[in-house]
Amino acid sequence: MGKGIQKWSEAVIERRQREGYGSGDGAAYKPWVGVHDIASAGRMHRAFSQAFGRTIHMLSDVESNTFLLLEYSRKFTQVYEGFPLERKCTLQIAEALGIQHPYYQGTHVPAVMTVDFLAVRESNDDMLIVAFDCKRSEDAEDEHTIEKLQITRAYFAGRGVAHHLVFHSELPMSKVKNIEWIRAAALKKGETERYEGYFREKANQMAYELSTSKHTTPLNEYCASFESRYQMGPGDGLRVARMLMWERTLECDLNNPNLQSAPLNSFICTFDAGVPRAAAL
Repeated sequence: MGKGIQKWSEAVIERRQREGYGSGDGAAYKPWVGVHDIASAGRMHRAFSQAFGRTIHMLSDVESNTFLLLEYSRKFTQVYEGFPLERKCTLQIAEALGIQHPYYQGTHVPAVMTVDFLAVRESNDDMLIVAFDCKRSEDAEDEHTIEKLQITRAYFAGRGVAHHLVFHSELPMSKVKNIEWIRAAALKKGETERYEGYFREKANQMAYELSTSKHTTPLNEYCASFESRYQMGPGDGLRVARMLMWERTLECDLNNPNLQSAPLNSFICTFDAGVPRAAAL
């Protein structure tokens, strides 16, 4: 972890604005503050998102868990983390509410406030924007945190944007853990396969099997059998199943705390065996 920004100033804020922090569309977006900008030993996360085309910066476990749910939902075309609010507006709101605007620690510089996630949902010609702040439950007892959230909520209310508060204690953690497990099966950038298209080929073979016959064995037992029949490496069969879950070809109950041992008849295979698929070349 880097030392981060040692001292904020108006000059630092202006420089970051010029450099494009807190702006950019889609994959070109740069969060206002990333993991390397924070001088903290806290738990921070970075994860490349194929869905959004860039690395997402998350400054806490609550943010990371919330991101997993947002990404997996497939409802949102983009998620912008650490999205900055217009400082002129937040200062005006704080004054109107009669509360103190946040300042950077050890300075007299009003902070550029951010929202943890700004999510964009597009449908036909409509675009819906939703804001999320992610907190631990004990933050609800902190007066300073409450005041900041009041400013944020008023800011988005004035723009017709729904603002949701996510507490760690309310997150469906079995679902989060399953999504994290499923997501980790995706091919990594630069990862070498046995041959090009190897995992895609095996995923099609498994999907065909699951769509054309009924299985009642546990998932992990079926995957071990699949590995043996197709001469795959240990764990590769289960990885293929997770790939199918990630792409929604194999649907499951994500709230099941022991998904690996779930019987196959509790899954739904959406693969259409009658539709020809291109062979991996």
